[in-house]
Amino acid sequence: MADDISVEFSLLVEHGREQEAADFYGAAFGAQQVDTYSVDGVLMAVEMRFGAMPVSVAGSNPKREQTPSYGGPFFPKAPGAVSTVFRVNVDDIDSAMRRAVGAGAVIRDAIQTDILGRRVASVFDPFGHIWGLVERKPASVSIAA
Repeated sequence: MADDISVEFSLLVEHGREQEAADFYGAAFGAQQVDTYSVDGVLMAVEMRFGAMPVSVAGSNPKREQTPSYGGPFFPKAPGAVSTVFRVNVDDIDSAMRRAVGAGAVIRDAIQTDILGRRVASVFDPFGHIWGLVERKPASVSIAA
């Protein structure tokens, strides 16, 4: 049963900022733009790949924003006003932080060592989402005697 399940998600930004967000995710995290979706000539979403993970960067529906009782999803109204933290596993956290900040991210948590011994950090993207960066630990090498 697990083989027939796959997960994709939509990352909501303010309507009209879809391409700006896609450009940021490419510059900050190396995400690749795959396709775009428009309705009546208006960009609605940018299909991207974060590594192998498909992600749709979509604009929050303005009609739902005007009538919140319809329910979301909505874009974050303030940095960190989200229910999800996106984790990016990286080989070099120093380089990844420089790249993210250079693209426009704001440091939330500076690089530090967590209780598992990993180097970690987090940033706010320009659209209010939180991204946790985790440096992959090098594989331990055992030498046979």
